[in-house]
Amino acid sequence: MYVFNMGTQLSIDELLNSEEHHADPYPLWKRMRHEAPVFFDKKLNAWLLTRYEDCVEAFSNHTDFSNQLYSKTLGVVFGPTMLDKDGHEHVVQRRIVAPEFVGKRFEPYYEAIERNARNLINEFPDDGVVDLVNSFTTRLPVNVIVDMLGMDQSDHERFHDWYTTMMAGLSVKDLLESQFSSEKQNLGVLAHQQLAEYVAPIIEDRKSCPVGDLISKIVHAEAEGQKLTLTEIQAFISLLLVAGGETTDKGIANMWTQLLLNPEQLDAVLDDQDLFDAAFSEMMRHSPPVPGQLRYAVNEVTFSGVTIPANQAVYIQLASANNDETVFSDPRSFKIDRDDLHLSKERKMGHHGDEGRYGHLGFGLGKHFCLGYEMARVEAVMGSTLLCEKMKNPRLAPGADTAFIMKSGTRSPKEVLIEYDQA
Repeated sequence: MYVFNMGTQLSIDELLNSEEHHADPYPLWKRMRHEAPVFFDKKLNAWLLTRYEDCVEAFSNHTDFSNQLYSKTLGVVFGPTMLDKDGHEHVVQRRIVAPEFVGKRFEPYYEAIERNARNLINEFPDDGVVDLVNSFTTRLPVNVIVDMLGMDQSDHERFHDWYTTMMAGLSVKDLLESQFSSEKQNLGVLAHQQLAEYVAPIIEDRKSCPVGDLISKIVHAEAEGQKLTLTEIQAFISLLLVAGGETTDKGIANMWTQLLLNPEQLDAVLDDQDLFDAAFSEMMRHSPPVPGQLRYAVNEVTFSGVTIPANQAVYIQLASANNDETVFSDPRSFKIDRDDLHLSKERKMGHHGDEGRYGHLGFGLGKHFCLGYEMARVEAVMGSTLLCEKMKNPRLAPGADTAFIMKSGTRSPKEVLIEYDQA
C-alpha cells in the first residue's frame, strides 16, 4: 500500500530535469510511485512506469509492446539486431546465438575471464591506490569478448576504443528529445563501420575453416533452418561488445562502490567470498547499471488506473521498480542477506518465488531478458574474487568520489578509488 505526503514541493516535471534528480533519482521515483506511478515526461516525450508491479506487467506484455524503438538507437549505429525485433523473428535469431552464453556451452570461456582478470590485476601497484574503473572494470569485459571472438590479444585496445565510441553514440534520451543525429552518434556509426570491416574477412574465413571461437560457432549456428547473414553477425558483434561490456563494466563498479560504502557488508564478503554472488544480486536490485528500458506501445494499455494511448514511447524505470518499498523492505539499504530477494541467480521468466522472495528486474524480464546475464555475473564474481587476492584490506581511498552519474543510459560512479595493503 502506498502512503506518501511531501507537503509543499516542486512539481514532478520540474524535478525530473533538475540537478538534484540527476544526482540521486531515487527520492523522486519514490514520490512518483505514490503520486504519479504512470507519468508523461514532456521533455523526454515518453511515459514513465515506476512501480514494480507495473514494470513486471510491461516487461511481460509482448502483445501491446514492441522493441522497435531500438532501431532508432542501436539500429542507427550498427544496423538491425535481435534487440529491435519482435515476435517470431526475434525468437529465431535469439535461438541461434543464445546457447553459447549459458550453462555448459559458456563454461569454456571461464578461462578467458580468469586470464584477462589476472593480467589486469597484475598491473596494479603492490599497495597504494587504484581506480578500479580505469584499471579494471572498463577493460575486463571488452578483453574477454575479444578473446571469445577469437581475435588477437593485441586487438584489446582497438576494440576498447570502438566500444567506448559506440556506447557514447547510443543515447535513448537524445533519441526521444531530438530528431537530429548527434556528433557522438555519427562517431558511433563510424566505429561500427570500422569494426564491421575488420571482422568481415574473419567471418568469411570461419565459414570454410571454423575453429573453436565464438565467431565460428555463430557463423555455423542455425535455428529453424536459418543462419545469421554477414551483416547480422557484424551487428551482433557490436551489440555484444556494447551490451556485454557496459552491463559488466558498470555492474562491477556499482557492486564495489556499494560494498565500500557499507563496510560491514564488505567485511562479510571478504570473510566469505562466495557471498559475491549475493552481492551481485543485491547490486542489480539496489543500483542496477541500466536504470530503465524503452518500449513502444503499439496498442492502448493501462497501468495503475492510467491509460497510455497507442503509439507512445514507454520507459520502464526498472531501477525504481527494484526499490519499490511495497516489495522490498528498506529498499535503499544495501543488504546482501536479504530475505525478500532471489539471491545468486537470475529470474528471467518470472519475478515471484517461494517464501516471499522477488526477483530484481536489472536484466529485464521475459523473452527479451538480457542475453549476457550469466556472462555478467561470472565476470563480476570471478573478477572480484581475484581482486581480493591482490588487494588486502580494501577501503575507499581518501577523497574518493562515490557519486553516481547518468551517461548514455547507464548509471554508475565515474571512478572507484580503492586504497589497499600489499598481499
